[in-house]
Amino acid sequence: MLSALRRLPLFTDLSEEQLNAVAAQATLRHYEPQEIVFAEGDACHELYIVKDGSVRVFKTAANGREQLISIERAGSSLAEIPVFDNDCYPTSAQAVTPTLLVRLDAVTFQGICLQQPDVALKVIKVLAHRLRRMGSLIEDLSFTTVRGRLVAYFLQLAKSKGRETSAGIEFTLSENNEELATRLGTVRELISRNMGRLHNEGRIHIQRRTVTVPDLKALQAEIDRDK
Repeated sequence: MLSALRRLPLFTDLSEEQLNAVAAQATLRHYEPQEIVFAEGDACHELYIVKDGSVRVFKTAANGREQLISIERAGSSLAEIPVFDNDCYPTSAQAVTPTLLVRLDAVTFQGICLQQPDVALKVIKVLAHRLRRMGSLIEDLSFTTVRGRLVAYFLQLAKSKGRETSAGIEFTLSENNEELATRLGTVRELISRNMGRLHNEGRIHIQRRTVTVPDLKALQAEIDRDK
């Protein structure tokens, strides 16, 4: 447990003695893919930190449609807000891959933040980042078309994970249309329709899970026109 905590960004400023105190209160739990970590509306009693694997954080509407909020990976924390306001989880969390989480009692973590201002500052930075990301998500969902969101996401993947080929920038799409719809705040049918149109227009080429962007500048220009 001590070695696991030492590698987590939130606890890098703690002394050996302080880490031992945290380790005495923390537990490790393994989650299988698709297993729910916590559900929206449940009472929050613990902070979770991803040691290994990945977790999807999402909200569910009354009609059952899901909106992806984020994918959290090793070193990321979960449920920071309800840990401090003693309220329920505002979102749900589900393991994407085999995942190992550090679980720390809320009261214990509050005490660490009171004793260690550096840890509290790191939590504030995490919350500030989440607030900015939520603002961007709300803006995208409110003012951008499904096509615009899809193009912007493909641009992001092309720039971050793309490989140059003779046909253009190529990347692997790990999500199916249902998962893309969840990420982009829409329904599968609209994702399928817009992907088909982009393919027919020559903006992208899709073969199985491989997407090729022949002209990255043309795709970027489409986003710039919509701003």
